[in-house]
Amino acid sequence: MTLADKVADIAARMPSVSSQTAVFVRREGTQAVVSIGTNTVSIPLAGWSPPVPGMVVQVEWRNGRPLVTGPAATLNEVGVITGTGSPRATVTVDDEEYLLYMRAGYTPTLGDTVTIDWTKGIIEGAVTGLDDPDHPDTPAPAPKAFSGLVVRAVDSGRYQTSWWGKDPWASTSNDGIWVYLSRLRDALKGANVTRTEIFLPLQQELGLAQIGLHSHSSIPAGAPSIGSLVDLPLGQRSGWQLLPASWGNWLRDNTGGIGVHAPGGSGFSKWAGVNIDSLSGALRFSGTR
Repeated sequence: MTLADKVADIAARMPSVSSQTAVFVRREGTQAVVSIGTNTVSIPLAGWSPPVPGMVVQVEWRNGRPLVTGPAATLNEVGVITGTGSPRATVTVDDEEYLLYMRAGYTPTLGDTVTIDWTKGIIEGAVTGLDDPDHPDTPAPAPKAFSGLVVRAVDSGRYQTSWWGKDPWASTSNDGIWVYLSRLRDALKGANVTRTEIFLPLQQELGLAQIGLHSHSSIPAGAPSIGSLVDLPLGQRSGWQLLPASWGNWLRDNTGGIGVHAPGGSGFSKWAGVNIDSLSGALRFSGTR
């Protein structure tokens, strides 16, 4: 016998199987009385026994012989009492009503959330509550501390009258800024910032200078708007410098960055831009998340 003959022989001996659904009416011995379309017929009952009247069941056809194998879908084991009585009560499960027996000792009350043993068709009793499997009632994890989170500026510049240069200056005629696109909001999502620092690659310091916040994600076409200004004292304009801690959470929740300004035009301080020093305007954060 060739391989092809063997395959054909195996296929010929394989039983034909198909399936359909029916509505369970009642049990008569080992037979299930079910409704299929407009017909009510008796079919052997196997496996899961007995189904509950009104339940949709699976009917398998094996070599032309039908067999009720169980419910057509997994049944919810939780329902709500919508009708009282004894020895049966009405329980609604996924918008379908079932009249079921109860365990001894349980007195049904309208609105009770109950569990059901479908293998016996029994209401087991009321429950005090159930966890949502998609949102389990478990405590949120404790926030973890982090430090040294550095976010670098995307670009930098200084505005004078109608043009932009690359190095941030704070002078009579220049305001400087660092911009970050969405880097700050992305990096700080879910964080509570307790410490904020900036890296300032100083080239020159003279007179007064201030540092503040702006709401630009990139270099704007016109003059920048810088607010929440605080003083940058002489000798504290180089390297990593501390900023107000609250700025970190503002930058977490808002689009913006850092800018420098000379109050009253009484200063002239310069810092290298990101095109010269890639750490220019970099922000460093500590906090919890």
